[in-house]
Amino acid sequence: MMKNFVCHTKDLKNHQSYGFQIPLAEDNELDIVVLRQGKLIRAYLNHCPHLGIPLNWQPDKFLSLEETHIQCSTHGALFTLEEGYCISGPCRGQSLTALQTEIDEQGDLYLVSEQ
Repeated sequence: MMKNFVCHTKDLKNHQSYGFQIPLAEDNELDIVVLRQGKLIRAYLNHCPHLGIPLNWQPDKFLSLEETHIQCSTHGALFTLEEGYCISGPCRGQSLTALQTEIDEQGDLYLVSEQ
């Protein structure tokens, strides 16, 4: 199992979204979205299932104006915060790729993968 440090959870404000580039082997990066809703923290690939492009329209801007959904900046698709499921737009019925995370005793957030 591999763990990659993402951030300190104290730096994640409630009901906000954040983009991170996680360094991987061979000079590659994984572009992710992190959302905080109270004590729940979720992470998804920053990758629209419709066009395969990043979701954000500006750094750390992934949410709809109402902050109730993740919104693709290119075509306005809306995804639920809880599951990343598309409820509106050209990729309706598809989902964002959820990522496994872990928080240690110090409150550090890690991305966990099987590699």
